[in-house]
Amino acid sequence: MTFRSAWATLALTAWLSSCGTPPVVAESQEVSLEGWNSEDVLRFQWDMDDTLSRHDLMLDVRHAQDYPYSNLYLFLTYRFPNGKSRTDTVDCTLADEFGRWRGSGFGDLVDQRFLIQQGIQFPLKGRYFLEVTHGMRSDPMTDISDVGIRLERP
Repeated sequence: MTFRSAWATLALTAWLSSCGTPPVVAESQEVSLEGWNSEDVLRFQWDMDDTLSRHDLMLDVRHAQDYPYSNLYLFLTYRFPNGKSRTDTVDCTLADEFGRWRGSGFGDLVDQRFLIQQGIQFPLKGRYFLEVTHGMRSDPMTDISDVGIRLERP
């Protein structure tokens, strides 16, 4: 195998491995760095027609380097097509025990992704809703800039 064909094979392999299945849902909502009030609800929605495949639900959080806490408590309220709902509390650990941010960032912002549910199936076809509010004692909560969801097929 010549150098040129080896390089072409390597480039093609890298390109093909980077092409994954696109997410079912990938949406982010901006939050004012000046303050996110606990009554301010971030609403996400998506339509689900596939009741057989499994999905991973992830939560994306972008915060400032100046965020004063090592974690972020969120309340997630799921609303199902049949009108039922369920609320979960999620503790997003943003920093390690030494105070270093776990995510990656550029400049003053840090991005972090949390796996909320793995391998879930949606039993009903229809529109699903997810409402997100913060559950921190500080209100308004400062230095959070974006919260998003990502739904993928593993």
